Amino acid sequence: MSEMQAFIAARTPPGWKTRPLWALFRRRKRTGFADEELLSVYRDHGVIPKSSRDDNHNKESEDLSGYQLVTEGALVTNKMKAWQGSIAISRFRGIVSPAYYVYEPLSDECDQFLHYLLRSEPYIALYGRISKGVRVNQWDLEHESLRNVPVMLPDLATQKSIADFLDRETARIDQLIAKKERLAATLAEREEAAFLGVVTGQDHSGPKVYSGVDWIGDIPAHWSAPKFTYIARQETGHTPSRKEPSYWVPQECVIPWFSLADVWQIREHNRIYVSETAEKISQIGMENSAARLLPRHTVVLSRTASVGFPAILDVPMAVTQDFVGWICGPQVRPKFLYYVLRSMKPVFRSLMMGSTHQTIYMPDLRAFRLPLPPLNEQDAITAELDRSIGSFRVAAEKIVESVGKLREYRASVITSAVTGQIEIREKMPAVSSRPDRSKFRVTIGAEIVRQHQGNPKFGRVKLQKELYLAETHLGIDGLQGNYLREAAGPLDRALIEETEGGLEAAGFYRASQRDGTGTTVTYLPLANAGQHKAELETLLGSKTDELRSLIAMLHDLDRREVEAVATLYAVWNDALMDSQDFDDAAIINGVLTEWHTEKSEKFKSDDLSRWLGWMRRHGLTPRGEGPRTAHTATRDMFA
Repeated sequence: MSEMQAFIAARTPPGWKTRPLWALFRRRKRTGFADEELLSVYRDHGVIPKSSRDDNHNKESEDLSGYQLVTEGALVTNKMKAWQGSIAISRFRGIVSPAYYVYEPLSDECDQFLHYLLRSEPYIALYGRISKGVRVNQWDLEHESLRNVPVMLPDLATQKSIADFLDRETARIDQLIAKKERLAATLAEREEAAFLGVVTGQDHSGPKVYSGVDWIGDIPAHWSAPKFTYIARQETGHTPSRKEPSYWVPQECVIPWFSLADVWQIREHNRIYVSETAEKISQIGMENSAARLLPRHTVVLSRTASVGFPAILDVPMAVTQDFVGWICGPQVRPKFLYYVLRSMKPVFRSLMMGSTHQTIYMPDLRAFRLPLPPLNEQDAITAELDRSIGSFRVAAEKIVESVGKLREYRASVITSAVTGQIEIREKMPAVSSRPDRSKFRVTIGAEIVRQHQGNPKFGRVKLQKELYLAETHLGIDGLQGNYLREAAGPLDRALIEETEGGLEAAGFYRASQRDGTGTTVTYLPLANAGQHKAELETLLGSKTDELRSLIAMLHDLDRREVEAVATLYAVWNDALMDSQDFDDAAIINGVLTEWHTEKSEKFKSDDLSRWLGWMRRHGLTPRGEGPRTAHTATRDMFA
């Protein structure tokens, strides 16, 4: 017995079997799908659209033709981060980096159980044991090692019971984590709000004058409002060529180099001073690039990806091109400039609004202006802000500690369940298997198509939107959609593909584009059209009438109108799930600026306001339940 087999055997409960991973999954590399959604594997979130997060700073290749296709149910792993938990079963169709492994399923084992099992603590520890490499951040899990990993399996019924139990338990824990994170965000907002009034002298007695800058407003008459570049020397950074090995000799890389890999220090932890970096560069690399060594107390600001987070360098270091720096002159204290930047979040947001590229460009940076009091007042202001944020930080640290404990508990519950340490059947005797997603999609899709037969305003887009509203508004969670904020969103391509394929396979309806790809889709009745009704009643019970009422309500809306309604509903519903304050203006702004840029081309504020009124009159108002839409370009306005 190999060391790997012994490791798993020692953790396999009596009565369970083990099978090598190659018996459950087969590696398959399919390329040439450059137009598919780009996916990524996260330790905490599994396989999700890369664009749904703003904390993944790995740059994709300009040519995506070599990226690998991932289908729903595939096992995906980042071979260099498997030991950290970057392995998961995908619920999305898309493409991943050529450096990933993609495996298609071969068995009828419960994929949700496998998803939890292969991401559990014992397996993550095993991946660390069998990965190879000189240094930790260079560890690599070879395919031959992964394919031979023993997978411990109970009977199928137990697998489903465990998966259902963990779906419920992790959802409950995740809700608690989300609430605490929202509280932390609220504290952060209050902290930020405290900065603006103080750094602009709003509470200062005496005469005031207009600064000439909208975000600053009036300032004490003896202050000024110069450009940053008048009181500090602006610097930026660079990355030495990765193609030149001599620039990256490990023993010569001794110069701290602040990059997006370090931005968590100032984004999540709000550190004012930074001294540690994930990477270092060499003197020769710096000399042969536009990077330069910035002195201690240089004030830096992240200007790409995670935009608008400042820090003060506590040691001399270089930075990447993702940061801009200011070396302060005698008129400004570094810490005062830091607090000014912390007050400029509205400025950063306005620069980002409607932009698909999250970047503050150099001309905008050179135009930045700040309220500038005398040095003694700067010192008093920084001391006041240091005191005020202290109370916020204490409360925030308690929340962070609490969230950490919840995450640890979540991991322990998963490990205990998938290794048979919890008697799921005794604890949850009424556990049922997951709903048959395909049956829900096909049956409900058949009812929607049936009611729209002969309706010239009906097509694929309207079918998608009515399926989304059926799941979100009526609570028909058996549809199990994963909806993206696409140009025609909320959109789940896989849902439509499975629905249309199932409609044809069942002999109900066939999707047809008589005028070719890109034209209107019609649904032609087949031999079994209309014979889904008994199944519909069985699946939905009393919700059958609710579904029919929803379809009838939307019957006369054309493609553009139903898209407007569904998008407004999604933005509104997501906000309710986040427990955020909002009004009609915020919802409309969310549609126009927080989705695909085409939304602002399709819809105007007045149109969306009118449809919000229509939704209220018809009772089509969300309750903050159902699936949350995933982002594809920009951050959520409510985040």
